[in-house]
Amino acid sequence: EDSVEDRKNFFAQIEKLNSSYPGGLKAYVESAKSLLAASARGDNPLDGWVPSVPTGESLEFGSEAWAEHEMVGVIEAKKCGFVLVAGGLGERLGYSRIKIELPIETLTKISYLEYYIKYILALQQKSKTNLKLPLAIMVSDDTEAMTKEMLIANKYFGAAKNQITLLKQEKVAALADNEGRIAADGKYAVQSKPHGHGDVHVLLHQSGTLENWVKRGIQWVYFFQDTNALGFRPLLATLGLSKKLNLHCNFLTVPRLPGQAVGGIAKLHNQDENKTMVVNVEYNQLDPLLRATVNPQGDVAGPDSIYSPYPGNINQFLLQAQPYLATLKKTQGIMSEFVNPKYADETKTKFKKPARLECMMQDYPKVLAPEEKVGFIEVPSWIAYSPCKNNTNDAVTKSPPACALSAEADQYYHCTQMLRVLGCDIATSEKSETWCGISTNLLSPAIVLTPSVGVGLIGIKASFPTPSFVKISTTSSLVLNGEITVRSLILDGALIINAVPGAKVIVLECVIKNKGYHRIPCAEDAPESLKIRGYDTVPVEDDSVQLIDITSSGTWTVMTDFATKKIVVKKKDVCPIS
Repeated sequence: EDSVEDRKNFFAQIEKLNSSYPGGLKAYVESAKSLLAASARGDNPLDGWVPSVPTGESLEFGSEAWAEHEMVGVIEAKKCGFVLVAGGLGERLGYSRIKIELPIETLTKISYLEYYIKYILALQQKSKTNLKLPLAIMVSDDTEAMTKEMLIANKYFGAAKNQITLLKQEKVAALADNEGRIAADGKYAVQSKPHGHGDVHVLLHQSGTLENWVKRGIQWVYFFQDTNALGFRPLLATLGLSKKLNLHCNFLTVPRLPGQAVGGIAKLHNQDENKTMVVNVEYNQLDPLLRATVNPQGDVAGPDSIYSPYPGNINQFLLQAQPYLATLKKTQGIMSEFVNPKYADETKTKFKKPARLECMMQDYPKVLAPEEKVGFIEVPSWIAYSPCKNNTNDAVTKSPPACALSAEADQYYHCTQMLRVLGCDIATSEKSETWCGISTNLLSPAIVLTPSVGVGLIGIKASFPTPSFVKISTTSSLVLNGEITVRSLILDGALIINAVPGAKVIVLECVIKNKGYHRIPCAEDAPESLKIRGYDTVPVEDDSVQLIDITSSGTWTVMTDFATKKIVVKKKDVCPIS
């Protein structure tokens, strides 16, 4: 039966759909009609555009160029704001809650959200700024309550409450047919669907968040993904390059294999319209575009015979804040939209299910004027990109697997590899482990260097000033959390050092051998966060881990007493404790 409440809810839903879309439902339907007509005709949105390789810079971690860009980046970091797109649940992973709640790895079990906030706080501290670097998190109906709950329960992980802004993404009306009719959901409701993460630009504009940031002195805005923990390590170098080249938009990219399911950054020129733009071209569009224009072989390797000449887009990019704000005021934050209806038959007159307009945040350069500078920085994948997005059943068929297990392995590996580049002697495991059908030899050694140890190359170098005196075995686990300098360490087992802010720890002539950690199969009642990997990481025995917690400020030394073969922790001018 009809009820007053049903009708009220209906009009409330229509009002929300109308107010959340720039220009309202009228503008949405008009855009839908145009895009649906183009889809039915089979129009190619890239017709007339000719690709070429854009201008950018490729950097190797540890190189002189990387260090030079970081030196500039440290200065620019004190003026950087951050945008995290976190509107989805982890259902694709086999996880029923918010993805940013997942532990990055099972050694410390730090969540993605805590890690990101700790990184921002470390950047804030290292750049010696009084400005609290702001973080905006785009949430949805699915994730808003859980994200708030997580932040409050953990006291914002050390950030100030007003440092973090939640921006809620609303849905858009579903489309029933090529005429742009809105799909009903019963008598007094409308079907609605997500519009895509491109809405983050609208939300930053409509909420006044970006304008407020600029007034407070923010000059850069870094967009990053919800489950790619590696995305912060190249940030200082990215900031330095953006400053050097005065880039409005700088894509963080990685080398891309031909045919890899990752978009490519390309410079597109349309001679008829006399337009040029540097944008991401989705991987399923790149091959046909290349075949139709510049290379009949399509998406193939470049001069090195290994990688595509078009750098791989990982949906992380840096924008210059003031021109970004000017662009949002001009465009209201609306990105180019697309529609992907599933047709019932070849006539393309009926849909299998309602469609909707979509937009992507990385399409931002499409709304820029030609004179605006867009470029890229390309860095090795191991230091920048390891997403956690696939369940293990799907991951078995993919390369890379991009699942919780591979993301954890790559988190350890990138710390291990950074130390190797500096000159530390870190053994390589020849033994592969297989969990849920996925094999890797990168879970050992397990090294975790938290952001407080070093946010980039320069910081890690300072924490390991004498790398030739650091040796770590394949079965070892090392966790450093705090302001810690390692001058001499031989580790065959597990060492964890936690130091509170204000404490400085120096590891001197330290030799540690114990049974450490190992991985064991998940129990039947294990939490989902472990089941999606197939294992947990636990000490071999109750006393098989060397744990050092420094809970008060001051300068502390950690070293081995070779007479007793015990670790001695000593505060300056204070008797040692063991």
